[in-house]
Amino acid sequence: MKVCPLWFHCCRLTSYCFFRTFHFIRGRGMEALPPGPLILAPNHASYLDPPAVGCLVPRVTHYLARHTLFAPPIGSWLLPSVGSIPVNQESPGPSSLKRVFEVLQSQGTLVLFPEGSRTLDGRLGRGEPGIAMIAARSGTPVVPVHLFGSREAMPRGGGWKPFRPIRVVFGKPLRFSGNSKNRDDLQKFADAIMSAIADLT
Repeated sequence: MKVCPLWFHCCRLTSYCFFRTFHFIRGRGMEALPPGPLILAPNHASYLDPPAVGCLVPRVTHYLARHTLFAPPIGSWLLPSVGSIPVNQESPGPSSLKRVFEVLQSQGTLVLFPEGSRTLDGRLGRGEPGIAMIAARSGTPVVPVHLFGSREAMPRGGGWKPFRPIRVVFGKPLRFSGNSKNRDDLQKFADAIMSAIADLT
């Protein structure tokens, strides 16, 4: 399903109002995001992370989401309409990867969580080489993003806790400069992304 920009930005505004009201959300650095295709790479601590990042970015953003969330009648149309791409985390298929590259080739913005899954204890995990592979093959810059407070607002295994502040900091773009076929180079770039996230305050 092709994303309708008008519908997407209506949803984004609604999401921003929610986060502004219940989590006093603040962002820094999103005004300096470069034009063109872009990968946003946030740390992952909560189910709130994707909309918290997306509501601050004044452009259509796409996300990878667990395929089980796309069940009808709601998920099958709502999630694709706001830029979500289904992926089976246990066995990722070529269709998800194809859609990812289509987004970037059309100058789109993609949100990818380098850690792959939400943190268990609040600490940053190690980045997976998959994000480096996508950046390398597409030639797309990666912007590290650090979310603060989302775990307190909705921890893994816990419920939603309103009025816990959330802050989102966007860093400077990073570009892959190694060998895209070398796993060590891919892992080094994934580690560099996580290091850049950790440095954002």
